[in-house]
This record gives sequence, structure tokens and C-alpha cells, in this order.
Amino acid sequence: MLRLRTGRVNPITAPVDPDIEALRHNICENRGPMPQRRSFDELDLQIIDALAEDGRRPFTTVAKDLGVSEATIRARVTRMQRLKAIRFVTDTSPHQLGLLFAYLAVRITGASVPRAVEAICAIPEAVYVIECTGNYDVLVEVVAKNGEDLLRLMQVEIRRVPGVSEVDSFVGLRIAKGTFSYADMGRTGEVS
Repeated sequence: MLRLRTGRVNPITAPVDPDIEALRHNICENRGPMPQRRSFDELDLQIIDALAEDGRRPFTTVAKDLGVSEATIRARVTRMQRLKAIRFVTDTSPHQLGLLFAYLAVRITGASVPRAVEAICAIPEAVYVIECTGNYDVLVEVVAKNGEDLLRLMQVEIRRVPGVSEVDSFVGLRIAKGTFSYADMGRTGEVS
């Protein structure tokens, strides 16, 4: 393990539990300023709705259901992927895999927010990192093997990031609702 001059384990190069690594997606891949609002037409939104139900659904079936050609669906999906409006992932259930998930609300002090966020993004168990408004600067979703591993993440990884002044944890006990369907999709006033 590579240690920093302070004697702490470097979270960037420390070995990662294979079970956690298997769940890790491109951490902070969407990081950056809020993108310009792009306009998507009704067909784009219908395609998103259809694929939100089942991302493996054949384009031919989506095309038939929407009354357009398969080539139109393929071109629209490719365009939305290129714009990073959509992506296809495998949604896992940490509880079913014997893992623990938690949300960590992190307060950062001083001018070191960007560096602290980068350091948090480098922690392999941090699967979702959001800069946010409110009482905290960052919301971090983490996946841990158990309570002891979560404690290590909070005390060794997160709290030792320069600038982190407070960490509040919210352990997920049960997923009451989990969906990738965003109600209304910007279609204000339209009833589904």
C-alpha cells in the first residue's frame, strides 16, 4: 500500500475489495458544471420512457411500439448517449449482494472544495458523488461490506480528506422505491 507523507493510506492506490470493485462504475464520470439545458422532443422522451422500463429492450420493439423505424430509434439513442443524456448500466441491489449502502452528507470548509471532491471521487467505495445545495456540500453514496467497513470509510477515507469538517451518515435499511423513470420528464402539466 502506498502511504502519504502523513502515514495515511493513499485512497487512490490502496487495494480495493474485489466485491466493491465489481460494483464500481466510472466514478464521477459525469462530473462537471451543470450542462446547458438541451431540448429533447416528444419522441426522445418516449424512447427514454420505453428504455427506462427495460434498458435491454430491442430497438425493433421500441420502434414498433412508437410507430417509427428501428433506424430512427438507434440514431436517437446514439445521439442521446453522445450528449450524455442517457447511459445504460446494470442496476444492482447492495442488500441482495450482502452489502451495506449508505449516504454520507459531507461538509467542506475553506476554499478546498474542488480538491476535496476530487479526493472523495477517488475513493473506490464512493459510487455516487454529488455536489449539492443545503447544509452539506457533498452527498456521497457508498457501498461497504459491513458496519466496520462503513466506519473505516467514514473515519479513514472521508474524514481525512483535507477540508472535510463534518460527515453525517444515513444507512440504507431497505429500498422502498428505486426507479430510473423520471416522472414527467420535463413535460409540465402533462398527465401520464
